[in-house]
Parts: sequence; structure tokens; C-alpha cells
Amino acid sequence: MDLKSISLFSSLNQKMNWLTERQKVLAQNIANANTPGYVPKDLKKISFKAHLDQTNAAGGLRMQTTARGHMPIAGASDSDYEVKVQDTKIGLTGQDGNGVNLEDELIKMSETQMNYGMAVNLYRKHVTMIKTALGRK
Repeated sequence: MDLKSISLFSSLNQKMNWLTERQKVLAQNIANANTPGYVPKDLKKISFKAHLDQTNAAGGLRMQTTARGHMPIAGASDSDYEVKVQDTKIGLTGQDGNGVNLEDELIKMSETQMNYGMAVNLYRKHVTMIKTALGRK
């Protein structure tokens, strides 16, 4: 059984991939905290509405079917994540033009870590529920 064919696992997998990429971008910001003129970056947040609009535009959003007379099944598509330049608060750039605020970056990293942990726990719990339903431990 391929867990990625189940929409819940596919969504959790996509969220974990996004969080992994965000952690890399935030780590890059921290690594460049002393680089003159460096502008911090972040990933564009996943928007349900934007994802829905994108899927509708591609003609890919359809209901899942359980009987032959129902509407056809949709296919999922993966997309790369968009990196954007962060909005630097006025007056918070250093004299060298560096806009990295270590405190903000560390807060974002801890939020990302907590969200990743939550996604992993949800994934693990649902795998356990499936195993239980199948009679396995």
C-alpha cells in the first residue's frame, strides 16, 4: 500500500517538505547574519486558496469516487516552493545594510521545528491507526 495515494499522508508529506525547505532558507539567513548587504529570505507560505486556485486552473481538482457513476478522480501535482525576500522592518537594518534579525530568525526556526514535529506525530499516529485496522501492531 502506497501511503502517498491517501490524501492525508500526501498533504502531511508536502507540509514536511515545505518545512524542511523553510528550515534551509532560515539557516542560510542565520549563516549570513554578518554578511554586508544581505537581505533575509523566507518561503512563501502555503495558502489553501492559492493551492485550490492553481489546481482549478490546471483542471486537476475533482471529487474522489467510490462508484462507477461518480465524478472522475483527481491527480495530485507537486510544485516547487517560492522563495521570497523578507520585508525588513524600517530602521532594523544594520549599518552594513544587513537585514537579518537573529532573534526573529531563531523564533521562525523554532516554530518550523515545532510544526515539523507535529506533522511527524500526525503521520505516525495515522500509520498506527491503519496498522491497527489491518490487525497489525
